[in-house]
Amino acid sequence: MGVLLSQISIVLSGLVAGMLLWSVIGGVPWMRQLQASEYVRLHQYWSPRFDPLAPIMIVGVLACDVALVFLAPTRDSRFLLSFLIVALLAIIVISATRNARLKRTVMTLDPDDLPQDWPERDPRPAFGRWNLTRTVIAVLVFLGNVEAMAVYTV
Repeated sequence: MGVLLSQISIVLSGLVAGMLLWSVIGGVPWMRQLQASEYVRLHQYWSPRFDPLAPIMIVGVLACDVALVFLAPTRDSRFLLSFLIVALLAIIVISATRNARLKRTVMTLDPDDLPQDWPERDPRPAFGRWNLTRTVIAVLVFLGNVEAMAVYTV
């Protein structure tokens, strides 16, 4: 059972890390280059396509890693998995309190009638910073899950 849960955790955490890494390398820089109205249109187009997927995958990784803590054969592997659980919770907190809040604001905007104070309210810089933070954590979680798999295949 530990091998299967570990494999699922690796696949899901790899998908999350890859999706977030794409956004850091391509998505966010692209959006920063767009005019405000085009940025809002693009964000409104792709947010509904990504938003349901990422949280489901993150919760899936979290569930697998929590179960693996109880199945882990060594104290070191339990420590690693506990660290990964804390890291996943950090991603969830950042996503819910920072990135999702910024996304919700953009989703309510009319791209053809942006607020007068748009230059001060433009969420792209803050979104980019928080997105980079959770991407680094997600990549570390993926690498940690690969390492955790080693205890089940030895």
